[in-house]
Amino acid sequence: MRDSVRFVLDSLLVNRRRTLITVAIIAVGVSALVGIQTALDVMADRIVGSFNRMGTGLCTVRPRDDAAPFTRQQAVAFSRAVGEATVWSEISSMAQVRSGSAATDPVVHLLCCDAAYPACCGVRVSQGRAFTERDIEDRIPVVILGDNVRRKLFGDGSGLGEWVTCATGRFRVVGVLERQGALFGSGLDMAMLLPLDAVRDGYAVTFRVPASGQAAAVAEAGRRMSAIRRLPPGAEPDYDIVRADSTEEMLASLRRKLSAAALVIGLITMLGAAVGLMNSMLVSVKERTREIGTCRALGAPARVVERQFLLEAIVIGQAGCAVGVVLGMLLGNLVAIAMEGDFVVPWRWIGFSILISLAVSLLSGILPARRAAALDPIAALHSL
Repeated sequence: MRDSVRFVLDSLLVNRRRTLITVAIIAVGVSALVGIQTALDVMADRIVGSFNRMGTGLCTVRPRDDAAPFTRQQAVAFSRAVGEATVWSEISSMAQVRSGSAATDPVVHLLCCDAAYPACCGVRVSQGRAFTERDIEDRIPVVILGDNVRRKLFGDGSGLGEWVTCATGRFRVVGVLERQGALFGSGLDMAMLLPLDAVRDGYAVTFRVPASGQAAAVAEAGRRMSAIRRLPPGAEPDYDIVRADSTEEMLASLRRKLSAAALVIGLITMLGAAVGLMNSMLVSVKERTREIGTCRALGAPARVVERQFLLEAIVIGQAGCAVGVVLGMLLGNLVAIAMEGDFVVPWRWIGFSILISLAVSLLSGILPARRAAALDPIAALHSL
């Protein structure tokens, strides 16, 4: 067996250009599969972590697109009726914030909210303080910055007590949110929170329902919002109540679809690799006809020749798989770096890639191996 492996390696080195091309084709397919699956695992971990920080039973009620927006009075009335709740509104998703000569890119999420927003959404104010009722009632121009906004404007400094400006005015920094880690390139790290009176209407309310009896609690919340909106009995609601767990299920479904798409892409690429590998092995049989004839003339059984070529195909396939796995993990974990997540090793997909590469190698090598074993020794020795 050791001599067979040495003979295989020598043969591959003699035809190194063809070997490298075939290995590269297989590596592309494996890296596409492993890379996309690694990125999906990273994003899934970040999503689960975000939902875990928010906790269970979190719901958001907001008007439908064709309905009148919630006024502040309606939103506040609903928040008081359901208990643990926060009133908020997104003013802009592409705001630019300045402080002196420093400025952010125009990608800051500008939100206005009440004092309960950070705690209700599972976000901690790591420096400074949260809003107070006095900030909101007296319309004091203060803000709370996301950590990335703070870093962009003040570097390593906290920024507390400094003044910042945006499209809605000039504000003094009183707090900084705990770093969350970017989710899909955005999130509260790139947010700036303003007191609730920043807009007249267009509010939403986020609230919690108990872990047990969530459906009944959501139904009761809907009845209260219908009463606040003065909808006639039996009328269709002009608002939606979105549960965080339903959003998580939607994202999980999206992940499954993306995973299936990555699998299809990888398999299509591997199909091309199988054709390339088979063609390479057939060319190798053609070029080594006299070598095969010599081995047969010296007494090598047909099964030994067949095994030799199968082993070559397996070595090429597994070499391509190894290169593809490494490249795929590196490319996939670039997402982890961007999202400040942990390094992920997709063991399941690595194992699957090894098996699929082995299957491709065997299927691609069977025909060339049998053709080589079937050569007539006399005819092979007289070939040019």
